Amino acid sequence: MLTLMTREASTSTVDKLPALLEGGTFFWLDLLAPAAEEFDLLHSHFHFHPLAIEDATRPHQRPKVDEYEGYFFLTADDVVYNPQAAEPVLSGQIAMFVGPHYFVTVNTAKSESIAGLQKRCSQHREILDRGSGYLAYALLDVLVDRYFPLLDQLDGEINELEDRVVQSPTPEEIHSIFRAKKTLSQLRRLAMPLREVTQTLTTRDFPLITPQTVPYLRDVSDHLFRIYETLDSYRDQISNLLDAYLSQVNNQMSRVMQRLTAVATVFMPITFLTGVFGMNFTHQPWADTNVWWWLGIMLVIACGMVVWLRRHRWF
Repeated sequence: MLTLMTREASTSTVDKLPALLEGGTFFWLDLLAPAAEEFDLLHSHFHFHPLAIEDATRPHQRPKVDEYEGYFFLTADDVVYNPQAAEPVLSGQIAMFVGPHYFVTVNTAKSESIAGLQKRCSQHREILDRGSGYLAYALLDVLVDRYFPLLDQLDGEINELEDRVVQSPTPEEIHSIFRAKKTLSQLRRLAMPLREVTQTLTTRDFPLITPQTVPYLRDVSDHLFRIYETLDSYRDQISNLLDAYLSQVNNQMSRVMQRLTAVATVFMPITFLTGVFGMNFTHQPWADTNVWWWLGIMLVIACGMVVWLRRHRWF
């Protein structure tokens, strides 16, 4: 499926594409899950480098930017977070060909970021007048902004997890901790190369990026820097949370062992007395005494031990 957008109108056919390429009219061509014949447009009409086309066809290419003669190619990821899914972090690659009078995007799955930017461009057609470099910025800005609600959601989940660990840790918490740790690692792997891409776009001289667009790209780079710092702080929180969980579990075990030791200590003198009564003597001197008297002594000893242990807070 393809969408061809110009200053005047949008269409889902490529009939006007040769005329647009020859006339130099700026347009945005979006290829959504393109078929083989649609991929051939990148060869036949645009004559893009085979390496760039190969990278565009790979669904999990690392975000990067490559400069070619007359255009540059970059890839980024559209991140989606679903905590209920088996894989909470899902990413769809978006490849961009940024040329002098065209902006070509290739995405293997439907992207809310591209759909939102297309809607924005259809409502404000003057955005297309700013050129391909500005459209590349606009799309990167939308992709980066999708991280912020995701981070807010993660922050709430981590705080809730901390409360559960402090109150009453259970084996389910350890699974949640490692799941959150895996999620943060995946997000860091996606954010770090995208940060390198934006830094490259702002530090190197790209003819298609006007001086007016560079400050906007720097703003995107600053957002990515803040996102990366936030992910690092969340990762430290998760590491501390794992230590707190293990400490809580060890404390619970220590309390159980303390109580068991206290019970064994209470019964220790009683066990001694019963052991003495069970010895085989020729003549037992206490054989004529009342058994209730000895039971009373055992009860007094047991109560005394309980009182002593409670005073020392063993119970």
